[in-house]
Amino acid sequence: MPKIREIADKITASEEQRKKLASFLLSADPGKMLSFPVKKVELNKIRIAAVDGGIVKRSLHGFDFVLARGVSVVFSYTWGRVEKVEYYPDKVSSPEPSVMEALSDMDYAHSSSIIRQRAEIRTAIETVRRFRPDIILLDGSIIPRYQDRPAKTSGVFSGYMELIALYKELFTTCKNNNTLLAGVVEDSRGTRFCDMVKENVLGKINDPAIDDMREILEKSRDTSLLFWFLSEGERTCVFPYSDRPEEHPVLADFGEFTGQLHSFYMKTAKYDRPIRIDFLGDRETAAKLDSAILSISGHHAGYGLPSVLIEADQVAKLAEQDMDSFYETVMSLTGNLPGVFRLRRDSRPF
Repeated sequence: MPKIREIADKITASEEQRKKLASFLLSADPGKMLSFPVKKVELNKIRIAAVDGGIVKRSLHGFDFVLARGVSVVFSYTWGRVEKVEYYPDKVSSPEPSVMEALSDMDYAHSSSIIRQRAEIRTAIETVRRFRPDIILLDGSIIPRYQDRPAKTSGVFSGYMELIALYKELFTTCKNNNTLLAGVVEDSRGTRFCDMVKENVLGKINDPAIDDMREILEKSRDTSLLFWFLSEGERTCVFPYSDRPEEHPVLADFGEFTGQLHSFYMKTAKYDRPIRIDFLGDRETAAKLDSAILSISGHHAGYGLPSVLIEADQVAKLAEQDMDSFYETVMSLTGNLPGVFRLRRDSRPF
């Protein structure tokens, strides 16, 4: 089809432009201020934990059901090998059920996300206190996404503020136990690195191609550019999570921690996109995290997530069968009441 060919050609051209931009930036950065090599190390006498959550949801005629759980995995390393694997609360743990009534679609979406994150962060806090790992990794960032923040007038806003309090408790608990805290974002759609390059780098370069480079940057996300810019085993410089933290819709809720959240990208596998690592701390913290995370990542050339996070994902995930079992149990106790009727779109007889 001509239209499909047109779309494919456009994608190819855009990628060629980003590849050209990456080469331009590499040649314009002889002092290696934007990227740094990272060395793998033989991990010894170190514990690395990872936390992930699972969730399944079901909307009914009068109620909304949510099942969620948080699970942590702790890898203990000796001379580069995993000597011991521990799970909390268990390798096979029961999910926590929640039921909601008469919520708007928006509040339901916010509430579901809050429930899942609450399970994860509580598990992270308990993991740090029980196992005292050297590093703990979260699946995703170390603060909620701005899309997860309900309006102050929402009925679920109090639940969001309780979640923020849990995050702050996690930050304090990690500091008190000398545990490094980081979040690994596998599919970042951010533009912070591109914005930083545009504002702080291109403006200092005198080259006739600058306008073209700036135009490419404005159409790029960080990982789209960094796939071409970083080589395997390299990371970017550290940059603040937000350039205006006091105006950030979520960071502004974190008070004294607002200025302590930073990020960097790292390419852990040759054929995969870089991962974004958000962490609590400063540049010295990044120097402690990067080698450890690289050393447990990239065991597959096309998939660069840390192995401990992969294991956490496997044990935390929930399936629709879990919700089916829960729903059938509820129905056996309530009978066929209107409030627990399935939605018509889920129960068509044809």
